Amino acid sequence: MLRATAKWPIWRQPPVAITLILAVDLSAVLIPASFWQVISRSNIEISVALGTLSIAYSTFTCSAERVRRTLHQGSEAARYSNLLAIWGFAAAVLLPLQLMWIVAVAGAIAEWPARRVAGRARPYRHVYSTAGAVLAATAAHAVSTSSTDRWLGIALAVLVYIAVGALLIAAAMLAAGERSTARAFLQPSPYRVEICCLAIAVGVVALVDTKLGMLAWLSLPAAIGLQRTITRSRLRGVVDDAQVRPMTEDAWFIAATEVVAALPVVAIIRITTADPAAVSAVAQMQAGCDAIGYLGADGLGMLLVDCPSLSAEALAARLRTALRTKGVDGNVASAGKPRDGYTLTDLLAICEAELITRDAVTLIDKPLRPES
Repeated sequence: MLRATAKWPIWRQPPVAITLILAVDLSAVLIPASFWQVISRSNIEISVALGTLSIAYSTFTCSAERVRRTLHQGSEAARYSNLLAIWGFAAAVLLPLQLMWIVAVAGAIAEWPARRVAGRARPYRHVYSTAGAVLAATAAHAVSTSSTDRWLGIALAVLVYIAVGALLIAAAMLAAGERSTARAFLQPSPYRVEICCLAIAVGVVALVDTKLGMLAWLSLPAAIGLQRTITRSRLRGVVDDAQVRPMTEDAWFIAATEVVAALPVVAIIRITTADPAAVSAVAQMQAGCDAIGYLGADGLGMLLVDCPSLSAEALAARLRTALRTKGVDGNVASAGKPRDGYTLTDLLAICEAELITRDAVTLIDKPLRPES
């Protein structure tokens, strides 16, 4: 464990960045002991409800969040979102700081499986973002409780929550020398999703204040729906029509499994060669829909979003012609939902069966070479 921690890239950052990150983490850890407040039975009931909601959200949306993180390319701040702010902010306004801390940490722990995307898991970033959320919630708590007007205090708390969280992350980026990323993170666009989250959180607070706390469970389907919308919009814009976005094979399987399960119409194409000419042919052909691809040792794979089976078959036929023209030895197969099945396993099995059949036909038709 310690040996793995010692290899984290954080330790290669400038000393000022390491100092800032550790200071924020330590401050978040000390929150429960530093601000002791009286805890009532109703506080405990609310904290259990909010903690359960955050854990349930992470459980129900784990695969969707893994897809979103898998598809994330580059460092565009606008693609980050954390819907756990819904219950973290509500806890900050409604609860003593000790219980708010427990709700935030419980949600962060539940969310970790969604962050463990192959090749992209960064434990220290998760710890820092959780610490930043705790400090942002602490600031929001201080503002909301110090105001004499309840709803003015909540409105100011929303602004403080966003500002503190953004400044902590931007400060870490600047300390690490990532100025361009920090500038993008301080633009308004990254906070559209967070504003939606906090609007739901304010609704939760209003329900609790009006003694309708049981209806706070409506925030769970609202958050799940928002998460699904974010994931689907990310799928719509992953590539232009003429280029397949590459990713690792493991990441592709994670994304494809969720996408096939989520969308009513989707197709996949398998190509049994990794020849550069095959890659070029795939990149040059317009699929007419969003295409997410991987290049592995056993060839290429493409996930075609909102692509009917007949369209996938037509594209596969064009690819076979292109491969023959280029003299590339490889076969192409396609399968689509709902015609060929409802899971990625179903579609891959159909593709594999078609590839075996085509390989057998190719072997029969291939002329024997005369012995030299």
